[in-house]
Order: sequence, then C-alpha cells, then structure tokens
Amino acid sequence: MNVEIRDREALSSLTILSVRAYLNSRGWVAEGKWGNRATIYSTESEGRRWEYLCPLRDTIADYAESMAEAVEILATVEGRSQLEVFQDLAGTGADVIHLRSANGLSKEALSLRQNAEMFTDAYDMLASAARAAEKPKAAFRGAISRDVAGYLDEVQPLPGFHEGYILTLHSPVPAGFGRQRDFGDEFTAPFPRRATSQLARALSRTTKALDQVVAEGSLDSFEKGVEDGVSANLCDSVAALANSGRGISIGLFWAGVRPSNLPDSQFQFSEHSADILTEAAKFLRRCGPSPDERIMAQVVQLEREPHEFDGRAVILALRDEGRPIRLQVEFEQPVYNLVIQAFEKRSFISLDGDIFPIGNRYELRSPRNLSLIAEGVA
Repeated sequence: MNVEIRDREALSSLTILSVRAYLNSRGWVAEGKWGNRATIYSTESEGRRWEYLCPLRDTIADYAESMAEAVEILATVEGRSQLEVFQDLAGTGADVIHLRSANGLSKEALSLRQNAEMFTDAYDMLASAARAAEKPKAAFRGAISRDVAGYLDEVQPLPGFHEGYILTLHSPVPAGFGRQRDFGDEFTAPFPRRATSQLARALSRTTKALDQVVAEGSLDSFEKGVEDGVSANLCDSVAALANSGRGISIGLFWAGVRPSNLPDSQFQFSEHSADILTEAAKFLRRCGPSPDERIMAQVVQLEREPHEFDGRAVILALRDEGRPIRLQVEFEQPVYNLVIQAFEKRSFISLDGDIFPIGNRYELRSPRNLSLIAEGVA
C-alpha cells in the first residue's frame, strides 16, 4: 500500500531513541554531529550514498518534518511503503506481539463480533502473562492488580491496514542503554518487559508441554510449567485464538530501544492443539493450588456445636466462574466468635486464603483478613 505519512501528530510521536535504534539495527553508521542540531547517519544502497540528519532534541520547530524525512528516506532505501516503515519505527520503542492466522484467515475480512473476540482473547493472553510476571499461578481468579491494569492500559493495538485475522500489539518499554540483563539477578527489568518476557517463556513452555502430551498422553507437563507462566488462563486464551484463526502464529519481537537477552520468537498453535489446551486449562484449574485468593462465602457448617467450636468449619464460596465450591477450613481462635456469628445469622464473610485440592475436595489454608460483609452488600 503506497501511503505518504503527513500527520504531524503521528510523526511527532516517533522518538529520537526509536529512530536511532532503528537506524543502528539496519546498518546505518553515525558519522558524527552536525553542529548542535543533529547526528549525521549514512548508508550505502545500490551504489548510492544516503544520509539522514537525526535531530538531537525533539523540541526543535521542524521535528515532525525531520521524522517525515526519516520515513521517506527509509522507505525509499528499503523499497517499502512509508506506512510499513512508520509502523516499524513506532514499534522500535515497544516489544511487539504479532498474532496471525496460520491458515490463511488473515486475508478474509472479519465481522465486528469476530474482531471483538480476537481482541478479547489477545487481551486475556497478555493479562495472564502479566499476572504471572507478578506471581505464577496455575489459574488466576479475581480482579487484576493495579500494576497489571496500568500495564495493559499502555499496550496499543497497531492501526492496521491488513484485513482479517491479524493483530499487532505494541507493548512500550523504557529505553535502556547498553545490553540489559533483564533475565539475571543483577538487574530487575521494568514491568512491561517482565510481562512480555514472561509471555515468551510461557508460550515456549506451552509448546513443549503440547509435544509431551502427544508423546506421553499426560497433562502433567502443563502443571510443571506453571513457574514459567503457564496457566489455565493462558491455555484458554491461546486455545480460543487457535480455534478462531484455524491455527494461530504468535510472534514476539523485542524493542530496539531496549535489547533483550532472548531472541525474537515465533510460536505456532494448530486447531488440534486448541483442544489439548482447553483440556489443560480444566486440568490446571482442578489440580493446582490457588494461593492468595480473595473469597466471599457463607459458613454452612460448623464441625462442632457453637459452644464447643474448635475452628473447623465448611464454607460455601463462589469462584470467578460463578460456580459454588465447598471449602474445608480451620480458623484461628481470635475469629471464633465472628465465624459463629456468621454461621448463625447466615451472613456473608470475606477473607483471604490459599485453596488446595485434596482428592475430590478442597481446603482453604491460612485463612486471614476475615470480616463480615454488611447486609445488602453481597
């Protein structure tokens, strides 16, 4: 598509660091300064020498014009459209997540409903990785944290010019200087990079788990991948993407302004693998412990009469899926009276705890932060 970029606001959104990172990655050479206004970059292409003056400050009056010149020169040198070059320049300041149908559906126009489902599934996939970056779990329930919500608010779907089952997401990251040790103990990566690197590890582990299921017929490999970010939520979202796209290709490309120790990655999930992922999601929800759950429940049974109560009780809680679950729990003595009161008045309680599956039943361990919910709130 032959499009010229003229929007000053869009051009001004390109950062100097992004342009420099792009030029360096394409083999352009920094020849030196041009006064106190710009750095001279040059390259050779098809027997011709090209130069571009990359500004030193984004406060100059003709900054948008300078960015337009960069887009025009690069498009000419690379033999690509200005729109493609602009998108790549914008992506240099972000980790890029690229989703595309693996079976040709990227060429077919989608309905409003299909587009909405694709966005929802992509959101769920990235949210599961961001939550795992905070603390890996077999299944995530409840509201997302403020950090995860803030991160997802920064992720931008790329304005597309393709039709069909294809989506590119930009996950902005702060610029780094020099090689960033994002995956070692000596350096803590910013949360956006932690989220995308967690997604890369989780998808890599998921593909290996799928191979093991085919080879061994067991879903245990998914449970072993929880520490790498594999979760029921991730499996469900990737399964939905693979089903809708008749196979899905997921690419992760690291921001040029913040080099990563991981290579760019490409993952393929077929329609057949979607069925396995759906079963794996059910398996993870059923077998995995769920720490730090926030629960609203009713006390439905005391193991002893109130005057002999020893802390053992059964509560009926609602999970995020809307289904009730009976939990055996042992409370500490300081909250005995509160538990008895909730049982006798059939009041709702809220509390935190760790849910563990024990055979065909569930236990809530380490109950804490117990409080009665005022009538009418539930």
